[in-house]
Amino acid sequence: MKRIALNGLGRIGRLAVRHLGMGQPECICAVNDPAPLDQLIQLLRFDSVHGQSALPIGGHTEGGQDFLLLGERRVPLFHALDPSLIPFPAETRLVVEASGRFTRREDAARHLKHRISHVVISAPSPDADFTAIAPVNGGALDPARHCIISNASCTAHATAPMLQILDEAFGIDEAGMSTVHVVTNDQRLLDLPHKDRRRGRSAFQSIIPTTSSAFGALHRAMPTLPPGFNGVALRVPTLSVNLVDLVATLRRDADVAGLRAAYEQAARGRWQGLVALADPHTVSHDITGRRESVIMDLDLTMALGPRFVKVFGWHDNETGYAARLCDLVVDLARRI
Repeated sequence: MKRIALNGLGRIGRLAVRHLGMGQPECICAVNDPAPLDQLIQLLRFDSVHGQSALPIGGHTEGGQDFLLLGERRVPLFHALDPSLIPFPAETRLVVEASGRFTRREDAARHLKHRISHVVISAPSPDADFTAIAPVNGGALDPARHCIISNASCTAHATAPMLQILDEAFGIDEAGMSTVHVVTNDQRLLDLPHKDRRRGRSAFQSIIPTTSSAFGALHRAMPTLPPGFNGVALRVPTLSVNLVDLVATLRRDADVAGLRAAYEQAARGRWQGLVALADPHTVSHDITGRRESVIMDLDLTMALGPRFVKVFGWHDNETGYAARLCDLVVDLARRI
């Protein structure tokens, strides 16, 4: 497998390091983040939402160079602010751009130097070569043509299978979606200026309606979606797990039993491991730590008319998304 470096140890970057460090530590060749070594060790070891890391994590400095210790593997840690100045090792072939700062193609492409041939952005990108939501469109990813790849968003990865399963079973004429979404670090803890005035209000005191980057990512990854497919995000004062509320007008009649059967069959078939079924009476806390893209809550399924339906799916917006990010980069590293 080609070697992978990672830029950015934020919420997703740290979970990706934990995930890869537990399963395939040999693939990680370097990490870059401007924060001090001792703080990064603390944040990697302990997480207020996901708990203590099962992977032993430490670090040390030798000859002026910082190193992270991921289990028994020693990984160099750099602190550059400019992607073009990160001294990733010569064996690096792929960079995971997880800083959240370099989502446009031109910026992410600053990693492409020496033998680094591909960059995977852990966020939606308006102009990446390809937006990947496997298995919706993973077969169309061509490493020879696609060098800067977006892994879309957590909500996109949850919504895409909900849409595709529904479309394959009944056909979709029109659709819309709302996501009940946890607070994120781009909101204000207490009221403070923000380019989105709603996000400038105290995150833990209100339900905050705002936009979602998922819609652009979904249209890029699923170009046959109805042109009007859109919706809103409702940020709520919780720390983990989102709920997708999908409504659609279908081309063929459907009742609750038929809708449930379609998702049950998908969860047992080609979507196994990515789509799961929620237990009865599930609440958001029950989903924390789940790695599937979406966990369908079939008890909430509604047939509002013969062809007008409503379905709901939970997802851990961090662990589920980080798992899909790692799936993508490991697969890509094998192909380049």
